[in-house]
Amino acid sequence: MQPIAPLQEAEGMGTKRPWWQKLKAKLPILGLCLVIVGICLGLLWLHYRRGADDGLISTMENRLLDLRFRLRGPIAPTGKIGILAIDERSLQRFGRWPITRKVYEQAFANLKALGTEWIGFDVTWSEPERPEISDVKPNLERLRTIEESNWRSELVQQLAAIEQAQALSLADQAMIRLIKDYEKVVLGYFYYASKSDAAALGDRRFAGLEQMATSSSIQLTNLPTPGGKEAKDYPGLLAHGVVANIPPITEASGNFAFFNNESDADAIMRWVTLVRVLDNHLMPSLSLKMAAAMDGRETVVEFDEFGITGVTLMKADDDQDLIKIPVDTSWGRMLINHLGPHATIPHFSLVDAYDGSFNAEQRKQLRGMSLLLGPTAVAINDMRANPFDAGINGVENHAAALDNLLSKRFMRRTENIYVTELLIVIGLGAFFGPLMVFTRAAVSGIVAVIFLVGYYYFDKYFWFGRGEWVYLGMPYIELSALFVGTTLYKYMVEEREKRKVKGAFGLYLAPEVIDQVLDDPEALKLGGQKQELTVFFSDVRSFTTISESLSPEKLCELMNDYFTPMTGIILRSQGVLDKYIGDAIMAFWGAPIKVADHADRAAAASLEMLVALDRLRANLVQKSLPAIDIGIGLNTGAMSVGNMGSGERFCYTVMGDAVNLGARLEGLTKEYGIKILISEFTHKQLSRPELKSLTRDLDDIRVKGKLEPVKVFELMRPDALKQPAMIQALIGEFEQGRQKYRAQEWDQAKAHFMKCMIIRPDDGPTQLYLERIVEREKEPKIDNWDGVFTFTHK
Repeated sequence: MQPIAPLQEAEGMGTKRPWWQKLKAKLPILGLCLVIVGICLGLLWLHYRRGADDGLISTMENRLLDLRFRLRGPIAPTGKIGILAIDERSLQRFGRWPITRKVYEQAFANLKALGTEWIGFDVTWSEPERPEISDVKPNLERLRTIEESNWRSELVQQLAAIEQAQALSLADQAMIRLIKDYEKVVLGYFYYASKSDAAALGDRRFAGLEQMATSSSIQLTNLPTPGGKEAKDYPGLLAHGVVANIPPITEASGNFAFFNNESDADAIMRWVTLVRVLDNHLMPSLSLKMAAAMDGRETVVEFDEFGITGVTLMKADDDQDLIKIPVDTSWGRMLINHLGPHATIPHFSLVDAYDGSFNAEQRKQLRGMSLLLGPTAVAINDMRANPFDAGINGVENHAAALDNLLSKRFMRRTENIYVTELLIVIGLGAFFGPLMVFTRAAVSGIVAVIFLVGYYYFDKYFWFGRGEWVYLGMPYIELSALFVGTTLYKYMVEEREKRKVKGAFGLYLAPEVIDQVLDDPEALKLGGQKQELTVFFSDVRSFTTISESLSPEKLCELMNDYFTPMTGIILRSQGVLDKYIGDAIMAFWGAPIKVADHADRAAAASLEMLVALDRLRANLVQKSLPAIDIGIGLNTGAMSVGNMGSGERFCYTVMGDAVNLGARLEGLTKEYGIKILISEFTHKQLSRPELKSLTRDLDDIRVKGKLEPVKVFELMRPDALKQPAMIQALIGEFEQGRQKYRAQEWDQAKAHFMKCMIIRPDDGPTQLYLERIVEREKEPKIDNWDGVFTFTHK
């Protein structure tokens, strides 16, 4: 069957529109999708060009990266790294900050005896330690014991010794000894990233740098570049001054590294700086220097015209054994693959190192382990946040980065990933744009959610799980913008068109049918489907007499006043107004909106109509219009529902034997003198007790044109009698009368029916049965009589 579009044939719209016409109608919304995709691409491209960490996209992607770390959870460290913590116990034990440097000599000696390997300093000794009284007291005490003749010369000697102690305290001498004795020590220092910060240093900006650079500067390749660039010509890599250890301590070591911690704009540590250019020397960070020293490697940094192209740790005796470190080319940074919150990497107290009081498990751990020395006590520690913990110590971030270097468990953003991300944005627009334009919002929304969940898990196991940081935020924003944009457009533009259709057809079709047609234009086809529904028929009593007594104008006014409340009751109960047939109303429940309780809804609506009719009669009297009465028939059964008619005109209606029976029942209400007559099929479907209690088993009948008998029931109003108990008494006596009637025991039947007349003197069904008994008494009894009454008229 072909879809029909009445009244549109003259405009050339009677046939199905070709695809290009449909596409033309969608061009504006497709253009909106193209704009959204273009904006997303432009924002992403600008972000790549700027390379800033404080923009909207950076903030969003950084937070999503942190979330992925937390969802992944902590991972176990290699066990090669520990933290030698200057903790609260250390401050309580040694009673001052900075702790005297003499403490470290004994602590380091104990660690060396345990088999600890390298120790890196996340602290710097930038000022001489003032001598304590105990440092010079022995010299002063000696003056008491000498003879007066030798006192002057001895005094000169002791004053010289005191001056020497003041120039280089015993604590500083102890630090120098431990550095020389331990040997595997990386001294730390920090740099100033801006000229203004470094200005106060004056001539001391790079004091001691030459000595540090001699032993710890990094091997450079491809410099100067073909353009003549040297290391100092890359602004993003420049440091403008250093605060280093005092010269005697610096001279004692051959390993140096900076320990600067540079967090993102939101104060969270996600990157570690690996290299910085200090006075044209490329110097390593603490984590990079420690990794090279622990593994016996050299650091090689490669450059091109734009910046760093690679940082590699290589074996001096094996140029094939390489650790290629992924870095941010602009800043020489490595993305930290964070291990977990505070203390994920084991901590060892400086007190236990000094006293040699480690437990057996700690001693086992320290054998072959390397340590980073740093403050962790409250008020002296360098507090930094990571994705797991807002209060982690700065030294722990260095340790995490060092663990990454040793384990090769890197987190990276490769150059190729930028192209991938742009292609993802383009691909999403190409797929989801048309999908959201040409499908319902619910369908496209479900597909989008499925994609986003799948995209997350793909990233979790394929990208993030392999250490690649791929942006998730922009695809999420793009899909959200496409969905919201197309949905709003459809609502603002297409809903306006739908309202026009509703306005045009709302006077003729039920709103549910209009919505069905708007949601599925293919529903405008001839044909139907079999469904179990409840059909309703009502008719105005003595309408012919009423119509003959009124002018056409008054008759129209009367019918409009009647149809309006009745139609409203049908629609409010989710019924479908099928049609008006003169003074009759035809309706049904259960389609197109499927409801399981369609029989209950039809029965309740019928009772509500009787109550509304009482109010209507009072209004009609005031208008000098005749009062009216109605009869209602209900039947439930399988019937065909759909668009019926011809190719030029059709309507949404129901057809079938079940519909015909409903119409017959409405006509029979006059025979019984009742308002509502329902079939046994409707009675069986009633599930609400308050409705079922109002039904009276009325008769077993055959309607004209049918051989099979049907049991029919009266649906009584709750206020049919003064008291509800009287209704049940009437129903009980009537049922007993019916039983005696079917048994052809006429006298007993009459006795019960007479009691019904006492309860309700104007009871139509009782009067009908009394009349039938009078007729049956004149005839002999019939063997095996079924008591079925056959109606010979419609």
